[in-house]
Amino acid sequence: MTLTLTLLTALLGNATPASAPLDLSALEATRAATFAQVEPAAATLDNVSVRLRCMALASGQVADCVVLEETRPGYGFAEAALALMSQSQVAPMIERGRPVDAVFERTIDFTR
Repeated sequence: MTLTLTLLTALLGNATPASAPLDLSALEATRAATFAQVEPAAATLDNVSVRLRCMALASGQVADCVVLEETRPGYGFAEAALALMSQSQVAPMIERGRPVDAVFERTIDFTR
């Protein structure tokens, strides 16, 4: 019996009374470190920009936008910028007195 109890104590560690307070600081530190790796810091999403190349049609509609660059890929800002431009109207370029299709670039900044 003593050998079994000694072996269990060695494997499990010394038992603590139920009334002893739990030290959660190590658990909290582990949780904070885990979330710091998974969640982006709030400051990294404060200023996000997406650069697009689009076609300004002679009608004033915007078409054929593509993302050229984005500062925080993977968070949906490129998709939001594309959706924004798809609903936009622009003044068409005038050539020889007539509106013509023209390529343009636009940077959209997302700020808090």
